[in-house]
Amino acid sequence: MVRMKLVLASLFAATLYVASLVLFPVESVVVEGNRHLQKQEILARTQLHAGEPWLWVGNGHLKALRQDPWVAEARLEKPRIGEVRLILREREPFLPLADGNALATDGTVLPGGAPMAKGPQVEGQGPLPVQDLLALARAYPEATRLRYTPAGFWVETPQGVAFAPEARLLVKYAQAGAPKGKVYLYSWGVSVSP
Repeated sequence: MVRMKLVLASLFAATLYVASLVLFPVESVVVEGNRHLQKQEILARTQLHAGEPWLWVGNGHLKALRQDPWVAEARLEKPRIGEVRLILREREPFLPLADGNALATDGTVLPGGAPMAKGPQVEGQGPLPVQDLLALARAYPEATRLRYTPAGFWVETPQGVAFAPEARLLVKYAQAGAPKGKVYLYSWGVSVSP
């Protein structure tokens, strides 16, 4: 008797599963919030297409999409039977890098984002000092170029150039205004030349 109930329960579960695949297919997938990523690229990464079983669509489809550096946030909604909505928030390119990439406002490197970045051009040698560059760009909104080397940082503005061996000295100096002429900042003092 117990075995018969188990067989019937298994048949019932299999019937429900097959019915869910056939009765409630995905009819449309709406993508919102994308600016850089194309809809077809997003659908390919999420494996969401018309005809998929709507009941079984879940957040697991977003795993590959969330690994993309351009995607800051991705959510999936099912507002009605047959409809799936993907809502994205993409990162904004902030600082253009010399290699064609860009730094986002949160410090993520965005492949190919340099043409869309509105901040000052970044050039340098050595490891990319992400947090220092973001701090400098925020401290000097009028900057046209930021440079870094193992020796220190340069901030170029229309009025002049400032150098310091550490970014924090330049950030502190920004409170006094934009550099005029050539300004060299050190922990022991400041040197200014026209």
